[in-house]
Amino acid sequence: MALAAFYTEYGDSDVLQVSELPVPEPGPGEVQVRVSYASVNPVDIKIRTGMLGDGGPLQGTTITGMDVAGTVERVGAGVTGFSPGDRVAGLSPSGAAAELVNTYAATLVHVPGSVDLRVASTIGVGGSTAVRALGLTGVSRGDTILVDGASGGVGTFLTQLAIARGATVVGTASQANHAHLRELGVVPIEYGEGWQARARAATDRPFDAAFDLVTGGKFRDFRALSSETAPIATLVDPEVPEQGGILVTGMEPGFEHALQEVMDAIADGGLRVPIAREFPLSEIAAAQDLVADGHTRGKVIVSVA
Repeated sequence: MALAAFYTEYGDSDVLQVSELPVPEPGPGEVQVRVSYASVNPVDIKIRTGMLGDGGPLQGTTITGMDVAGTVERVGAGVTGFSPGDRVAGLSPSGAAAELVNTYAATLVHVPGSVDLRVASTIGVGGSTAVRALGLTGVSRGDTILVDGASGGVGTFLTQLAIARGATVVGTASQANHAHLRELGVVPIEYGEGWQARARAATDRPFDAAFDLVTGGKFRDFRALSSETAPIATLVDPEVPEQGGILVTGMEPGFEHALQEVMDAIADGGLRVPIAREFPLSEIAAAQDLVADGHTRGKVIVSVA
């Protein structure tokens, strides 16, 4: 048995429970991780509320969360490259906010001793999504890109990784986050009414790519601000592909290197991940409510160990 944060029905954060659950042995190809930290992502809330379900009631028990960092407890048959005691981080699609979780070895990377497990716990969804978005749009040296939601969970990774590739980044954020973004090398603009004019004034050329990370419904604005052939990507607007844009789902093939790329960037000092707030596991509902509010700078994490 191990302590876990879970739910048995879809709903608001009050459906979350924290109690002990049985822990199966890791199966073939799986690694059992003793979790130190799990970070919270908007997708956790979407899954919990049933937004990504088939419309029917939830079947069984679902452990919340996907981002995980901790140490290897044991490994399943056929697993190579991981041993008990190794520090690891990555994705646990079957749930992350628990003392012990089983996940596939392919979804984990080693955490160097120089990297805090708090920071390592943030790379799963946000980091890998940023790498996919940049790869799918082909952002490269000399590009100027627009990022809506530059200081959020995915934006924190995407902006810095784009700058490391040699791109110039203009990003929307609240005024309170502008100094932070400038420190990262981003040209910040205020979001809200009139953001289009502020984006246009921030550069002397059309954007080479644009990213809608938080709100949706901005494809036409992005297209008007960008070159005719500029790719426009979204994480949140399912109608964008019908308009000629890219919906980043996290399921695209060819990005098996994504987690390692992010971990290497953190270890090398080229990527900083601010921790907006840390909650104990017992306050997982408050942590998810804070992320659902949508105004955090960086990542919200949950301490499990």
